[in-house]
Amino acid sequence: MAAGTTWKNIKKGLGFKRLFWRIFLTFWIASLAVMATTGYVLINEYTSTEYNQRFFNDVTAQAERIVWRYEHEVLVDGKAKRKIKEWIRQRENRGGQLIPMLVYNAKGESIYHYRMNKVPFEQRIEQHVYGPSNTRYTVLVRQPQAPRMYKQVLYRFQSIQFVLIFVACALVSALLSWTIVKPITYLGAFSRRYANDQTIAPLPTPLLARGDEFGDLATDINFMVGKTHEAASAQQRLLHDVSHELRAPLARLQASAALIEQNQPDNRHVKQIHNDCHRIDQLIQQILNFSTLENAQPEEQVCDIAALCERILDDMAINYPGIPTVLTPPKGTQKQRLIRCYPEAIHQALDNIIGNACKYSDKRQPVSVAIESTSAAMLIKVTDKGPGVDEKEIEKLMQPFYRAGNQMHTEGFGLGLSIALKAIKKHGGSLTMQSPSEGGLCVEVSLPRHGKKTAKSR
Repeated sequence: MAAGTTWKNIKKGLGFKRLFWRIFLTFWIASLAVMATTGYVLINEYTSTEYNQRFFNDVTAQAERIVWRYEHEVLVDGKAKRKIKEWIRQRENRGGQLIPMLVYNAKGESIYHYRMNKVPFEQRIEQHVYGPSNTRYTVLVRQPQAPRMYKQVLYRFQSIQFVLIFVACALVSALLSWTIVKPITYLGAFSRRYANDQTIAPLPTPLLARGDEFGDLATDINFMVGKTHEAASAQQRLLHDVSHELRAPLARLQASAALIEQNQPDNRHVKQIHNDCHRIDQLIQQILNFSTLENAQPEEQVCDIAALCERILDDMAINYPGIPTVLTPPKGTQKQRLIRCYPEAIHQALDNIIGNACKYSDKRQPVSVAIESTSAAMLIKVTDKGPGVDEKEIEKLMQPFYRAGNQMHTEGFGLGLSIALKAIKKHGGSLTMQSPSEGGLCVEVSLPRHGKKTAKSR
């Protein structure tokens, strides 16, 4: 079990599930399979009947040349045996192609012998040839065997040549895989960058002008991003413009209610108008905050996160006087309390998170804010003792205008956590929620200590 888990971790670390590795291994294995198949075909060809026929033809041709030379030398000076060997070694065996054989004349005398001493008698084959004088000669050779091609192939598999072929196949496969995967990787990074930053950067012209399927895909993504950006910008402008336009009639409505209240101070309808106007004003402000987080590009500043939480808790003490709060600052020096961030956006996020905790916490039950500092991130954990949230609804809580179906629907507009999540993601951080077994809700915020660029680099 442990070995299987370790192998899975190794594969995950090496990225074997990635498309690059799949393409690379496919082409690499295919190249090796082609080489192995070629070697098999060659070996099979040399061990076939055709090879045997070629072997006997070569034996006959070599034996006839030896016999011709023998008869020629006998007619000249009778020293054929020695001169035949010299002639064979000098003329015939330059390429190492001489066939081992033993040749006898009609009297049973050996006229030629080459490397047949160690050949067992049962492995010898007898053949006959005729010389220019029509004399019959007996030729003994080793029976045809599979040539050393198989051993040579195995040797090549262990030689530097095969290592070079092996490396060359790997390089070609890697180059081909990278050629295929590179545009896909770039397009994926482009889409993620647009999703995170909401900024359009034009795709490179060479990618758009490739003329293949990747070029078509890049063109489609470029078109889709442009249309999506136009739609999102139009939506943000609409929210912003409508929110601003609602402010004017709302102010007139509040002024009219104030005038009526002067003459009828106890009119409950006027009080209801004031409450509704205040609620609408809060909704407009939250919509504006949500829109601002989408479009604003503030400068990062150094912020004391513990001091920021203290200010928010002071405000909570006024708005929720019956709810005690506990702040646990980070351990260490003053430097451990500092992060680079957009202070206004973080203030909005933590104000919404801590405000929700105080709003839904049971009376006289404390809301705790614990801050922990690490070398890479600042962790802020907000815990309350309220009714909690069903696990199935936790993810939905961060959707705009969604409110849980339990006791947490009495007030609010469902934008607070959406604003918090957007502000935290703007920093490259994360927000998680869970309901502890003892009840309540625990919200944990992680923010990179050195700003959004550091979060991206990780």
